[in-house]
Amino acid sequence: MKLSKERRSGNAIKGSQFHLQNLINKNPKLLNKQILNANSKLRNVIEGDIKWVSPLKQLNYLEFQDKEFLEAIGYSQLNGDLLRFWPEGGPVWDALATLSIKSNGKNGVILLEAKSHIREPISAGCGAQDESKELIIRAFKEVQDAIGITYNDKWLDQYYQYANRLAHLYFLLIKERVPTWLVFLYFLGDAEQNGPVDKEDWYQVIDDIKKALCLSPQHILSDNIIDVFFDIRNLTK
Repeated sequence: MKLSKERRSGNAIKGSQFHLQNLINKNPKLLNKQILNANSKLRNVIEGDIKWVSPLKQLNYLEFQDKEFLEAIGYSQLNGDLLRFWPEGGPVWDALATLSIKSNGKNGVILLEAKSHIREPISAGCGAQDESKELIIRAFKEVQDAIGITYNDKWLDQYYQYANRLAHLYFLLIKERVPTWLVFLYFLGDAEQNGPVDKEDWYQVIDDIKKALCLSPQHILSDNIIDVFFDIRNLTK
């Protein structure tokens, strides 16, 4: 794969990036099982295994963004459409996977974001300026209209990272009709990061995010959003 510029790479030493690299490169079947168990729709339509394309050890754990992310999942032809929807400098994906759909043999996609401590989902907000910010606001308005909420500028604030991942799920799933699932992987038991040990702690964070973004329990994207909780202590037993 030819890269236009280097993305985040290298062997992590702690936190969600470290745990995710270990799972995908050493225990991918364990991660796949947890994802499929968390979403019956995906489990029923998939044919074969989930195939992780990043972050892979043989690619120095490279994480992909923009047109390289589309190339990694096999949809490089959508780059022009993506640039019309979202400016360059979009999400750097923690992990990406491809899969086959039983009914039509179409290639599906998993976009994954991983967290290991409570404050990790909080960001400084959207830092884009001028035309780039206008494009992002236009994209958010389109997504929010599809979800069924009036424009909410809080999508540009502390939960901007969650919001822009939703926007990219919308881009692939709704605009481009690519079977796509967005996985939020929440690690449990990361003592080094003072991370949660119980799902309930993550549930509160998720609830806060959804309230801030005005997300209802059921909307056009909800069936394709998967929350997975993985106890890292299981890996050491």
